[in-house]
Amino acid sequence: MRTSSLAAAAIVTAFAVIAGWNAYKYPSSAGYDVQQHEQYADLLIHHAEIPGAGTRSEYYTPPGFYAVAGVATVIGEHVHAGDPHKLGQALNWLVLLATAGVLWLLARELFPGRPWLQVAALGFFCFLPVVLRVGAMFHPEPLSLLLSSVALLLAARMLGRRDFRLPLVVACGVALGLGQLVRAFSLWTFAAVVLALIVARAPWRALAAVVLVTAVVASPWYVRQAVKYGNPVFDRPAPHKPIYDRRPARFYVGLGLPDVFTHPVRPHFVNEAIPTTYSEVWGDYFGVWKGDRERQSFLGLLPTLLAVAGWIALIAAARRVPARLPVALLPGLGILGYLYFTVSYPTVDGDVLKASYMLTTSPGWALGFGLACDRIAARGRLWGLALAVLLGAIALLSLPFLVYSN
Repeated sequence: MRTSSLAAAAIVTAFAVIAGWNAYKYPSSAGYDVQQHEQYADLLIHHAEIPGAGTRSEYYTPPGFYAVAGVATVIGEHVHAGDPHKLGQALNWLVLLATAGVLWLLARELFPGRPWLQVAALGFFCFLPVVLRVGAMFHPEPLSLLLSSVALLLAARMLGRRDFRLPLVVACGVALGLGQLVRAFSLWTFAAVVLALIVARAPWRALAAVVLVTAVVASPWYVRQAVKYGNPVFDRPAPHKPIYDRRPARFYVGLGLPDVFTHPVRPHFVNEAIPTTYSEVWGDYFGVWKGDRERQSFLGLLPTLLAVAGWIALIAAARRVPARLPVALLPGLGILGYLYFTVSYPTVDGDVLKASYMLTTSPGWALGFGLACDRIAARGRLWGLALAVLLGAIALLSLPFLVYSN
């Protein structure tokens, strides 16, 4: 136990240093739609206004992150006037550290007495390229991830301890609602929690309270958007054709071979969901980062296979352990939601295929990875040692990419 605790502490320390360095070195003017994100925060905090649809903006994105990041920017105007938005990046650094802490608590809640599973899950999350890349930006996704992770932890405690007292139920609903006020992509976390409560036969009052509190917190924003713009979640109308006709077959089944390993960047395999998303998770398909993207595609293979295998095992065992249901359901629901969104709003350049849209599912993948590693290690000491050495080598080889350098 002491060795595993030291390993977890070492992982979190490395994560804090790398993420902190990235927030410091990554330009505040870089990242996904960064100009629109910064303008939104400035307009909200200085003028109490939300951008309109008349100009290119993030007007369809809920204001939760921008309110918090706007406060950080105001502080930055006094302590770092040359680049005040840097404090928004520092905010996301703190958010990432908090998320790692929540994931550690979640792993301990769901798998008590299995410390190396907990360490493996933590390591997967802390060395996942998409987490470190998006976490270095002025971007709402990390805060959405934190709130979703908190909701998963609260739901796990409700189901695992059969504790449906009002404060815990309300707290879970508030976390889910606040997640919806940061990013609409946290919707699949809400779906995972609600379905888990139904499958686990939680008291109907608890289920109703979670749904009601979430709706009370989040619905004013989405009602406003629906009334004002006709679409509560995105900035463009869906095509007037059946959803099954909006994407060709290669969108679903294309593997992008061999380019996914030799040229994992745009414009290769445009609008092919599997290779684009894979390259976004482990590398940098859209060119907002620095580093050897080709090597990352190879390094991501084994962790991906372990995470998928572990997730399947997690689903298979979740019915026997209701507390694990929300985490087990989340990756699958995230994939379905991601596909529905990317199919509903097709684009020529494929820019809706961003892995960051599924960032909230990373706790589920991390715990699946941990479970797979734990089962391999259970085959014998040599198996566990060989796996640890191999994964450690992958992490070390990934460091030049994970640590941003300009």
